[in-house]
Amino acid sequence: MRAFTAHHYAIYDAKFTNWASEVHDKWVYDDFKADPLYSKQWISLTSIGYHEPSDTVFVGIGSFSRELLWKFDRRNKSFESCGYEKVAGPFDAKFHRSLEIDGDTLYAGTALFHDIDKQFEAHGGTLVSYDINKGEFTKLCVPVERVYIQSIALDRKNRVIYGFGAAPEVFWSYDLKTSECRFIAYIGSGAEFAESHCPVIDDDGCVWGTYGILRAFAYDTGPDSIRIFKYDPKTERMEFFRHGFVKTSYADKAKPDTALNIGDGYLYYGTEAGTLQRLDPGTGEAVLLCRPSTKGSTRLAALAQNPRDGLLYGVTGSHYDTELFCYDPKAEKLVGTAPIVDKASGDRPDKIHHMVFTPDGTIYGGENDNNDRSGYLWELEFEY
Repeated sequence: MRAFTAHHYAIYDAKFTNWASEVHDKWVYDDFKADPLYSKQWISLTSIGYHEPSDTVFVGIGSFSRELLWKFDRRNKSFESCGYEKVAGPFDAKFHRSLEIDGDTLYAGTALFHDIDKQFEAHGGTLVSYDINKGEFTKLCVPVERVYIQSIALDRKNRVIYGFGAAPEVFWSYDLKTSECRFIAYIGSGAEFAESHCPVIDDDGCVWGTYGILRAFAYDTGPDSIRIFKYDPKTERMEFFRHGFVKTSYADKAKPDTALNIGDGYLYYGTEAGTLQRLDPGTGEAVLLCRPSTKGSTRLAALAQNPRDGLLYGVTGSHYDTELFCYDPKAEKLVGTAPIVDKASGDRPDKIHHMVFTPDGTIYGGENDNNDRSGYLWELEFEY
């Protein structure tokens, strides 16, 4: 794998020392909101997008302050809020995996931090558009009342946005041509969180994800409860497969952590167990390609194709065991794996939730769920 240099940049850079002793499994939504430090600076960078005309990296974050969209200027290495907090709903908490940039327009959907006790005050996640040149937000719709938006995917050819929501877990669409919002299906049983981390659209315009079965006659859902579905918008029908992704053990639910279409006829998935898998849209069958981590670490939430060499790059691991890997999809071979370390400071990301490439072959990755400090934006520059 090519040599690379890692740097990190901070929107906020607060340290937190009381997670284990005071916060974990004790605080609820109102406690975080009431704490000056956690409410403002305990942030996760959950979704990344790149706008080539302005050479700007857009960052969607999770924050109790509702400052959910930022832009990072690559030239002067600085952040600026896009001002979403000025138009946000009171319970808008994050742009989770829901940034899509199309031309000079950015689309995003708001996810939640609150619990079920706030449902009569929290009216549901909002799908928004942002005019990058004008710096203006437009609220498009609340796809499902009281339900917030976990992730979206844009079908650029047919001009449709698809989204997954929670809780409950739902699947919906928004037609950009007609402004029609359509509820499609429930995809969760309520017994466990079953949805794929993000929708993915195949070359025929069909949407792929996962759903959960309940087994109402049993005391738990069983080892194979998270299964694959396909939605065909031409027929408006869903196919619920009776299998999921490849498991590494009995306890592994093989739950998708990310999904990517690189245009070679297949769909590529990272799983929470840390595996890279390939799905054939013609059959719905998945094969396990590799488990890239040298440490056997879990989580593979970040995956992207390098425009310079056509190879797949991803980040696996958590709890500061994060590693960048490179995979050749044509040769079906893991090319290499290396730890992510900012050598100037010695810092490492706790985990990477989403990443993108810029045209010059640089990676930008968003760090999330760090209980020790604010999440960072990570920049990985390769030697070409």
